Amino acid sequence: MGVFTKLRRIRSFERRSLRFLRTMEDIDVLCEIGIHQERGRPLTMKELHRLRLGSVPTMQRRLRRLRQYGAVASRRTERDGRAVELRITPRALKLFSRYATLLGRRG
Repeated sequence: MGVFTKLRRIRSFERRSLRFLRTMEDIDVLCEIGIHQERGRPLTMKELHRLRLGSVPTMQRRLRRLRQYGAVASRRTERDGRAVELRITPRALKLFSRYATLLGRRG
């Protein structure tokens, strides 16, 4: 398979399944949340803000939209009811697993 055929296939998947990703920053945020989740330690809102991926209001809007699309879930921590943990939803995990497979496929 040629490079551009592969890119077309990837873009088709993005348009069909990842419509909630509006910007590269959306992907950055989801990657950070997902990396922490894979390590067994969910990312908190405070930690996300420390990464400086955007201003606090921008991050709040972005997360609200990603929650509305069902890509991210948030909940108060059991240890400290003030802290909010962020997680990638099971549905979004499946989509990103398929996406990663497409990106990694050769030929």
